[in-house]
Amino acid sequence: MRKCSRCGFPWRIGRFCEWHSDGTLAGALRPKIAFIFLEVAEWDSIYEELSSALGIPLDRIVLEAQKNIGKGIHEMIRAIYHINLKRIPANRLIRPKWLISLIIRSLRTDLAFLGAGSPSVDDYRAGEYIVLRMTDPWINPIVVGNCLGIYESTEDMPGSDAEYCVEGGDLIMKLSHAKRKEELEERLYLEEATPGEGSLSYERCPECGVPMMIARALEWDVKRGIIRNRLSGEREEIIAVESINSIMRELEKELGGEVWGILYEAQKDYSRRVLKDQEIKNVEVFWDHYLQNMGLRGLGYPERFDRSHDSITVEIKPAYNQVLYAAKLAAGFEKATGRRSRTEWEVRELHQGRYKISAID
Repeated sequence: MRKCSRCGFPWRIGRFCEWHSDGTLAGALRPKIAFIFLEVAEWDSIYEELSSALGIPLDRIVLEAQKNIGKGIHEMIRAIYHINLKRIPANRLIRPKWLISLIIRSLRTDLAFLGAGSPSVDDYRAGEYIVLRMTDPWINPIVVGNCLGIYESTEDMPGSDAEYCVEGGDLIMKLSHAKRKEELEERLYLEEATPGEGSLSYERCPECGVPMMIARALEWDVKRGIIRNRLSGEREEIIAVESINSIMRELEKELGGEVWGILYEAQKDYSRRVLKDQEIKNVEVFWDHYLQNMGLRGLGYPERFDRSHDSITVEIKPAYNQVLYAAKLAAGFEKATGRRSRTEWEVRELHQGRYKISAID
């Protein structure tokens, strides 16, 4: 793995990711996918609480929503390596197992950079199925959905099926051709990133241009496909913003607006636990660091942030998810003030949020 000689950040990630002054992070190649760095435990916690509160498994929705992200990743891989497997007929003589295994092995390092584990091929029959093994996986439906999207793109089929299980800590997935397209899949789509200009500035590495705060914080175990935060010790993941938003859009369609309240409370509870043992000596320094850290991770950065002793008023355009971002701010407000809060929305749209978080006791 080639690293920057000045800051030690992986050269591939630094080259193909763009940190913007509005607190967003996007891929440099088309399709421009917005990404975030997120603790694995954070999404695990929110995912489990949503499933528990709603009383239904979310795997199918997550898997189908993630397919489009996988297709976007495939397009980026094509642009980097100038590989188009669609030109190779899906036939056992022209696409033998050893060839597909070799291609997956050659892409393993780049896929491992995402922090979702390390892939290998257990079995393959062109035009019928592939069996993949992922070591040290993250949330299984997301990993399977990514792989389904890539598989559908490379074999150019109308739909696919997936069976998966965990064996000895490894995720085993069998992906196979299907003749029909899921109705749910037709309602899901990938929205490309449209970064803007903001007031956030970074101290950047003079050689590779990566913000120094993120370069100092993260380290990669590429062999295992794991990203680790040096400061917290937590495992992190690079996840597409649309992975979250497409799932939430579909949940709202199927289950109604109650999803957003559950999501808000789940995120606020998790963020409060993370902040529980943090000592605040200077409130202004706390907020500067808190907001900048979220911007560095691609979550967004406010255009307006007005703070008083009992409230904060926020205006923000691009945020990875308006509800999740507001919940993180509410957790920070409760930590800084020692008081419970409520959030009053003036505008809550996909690309714009305007609200006030106030103390209630």
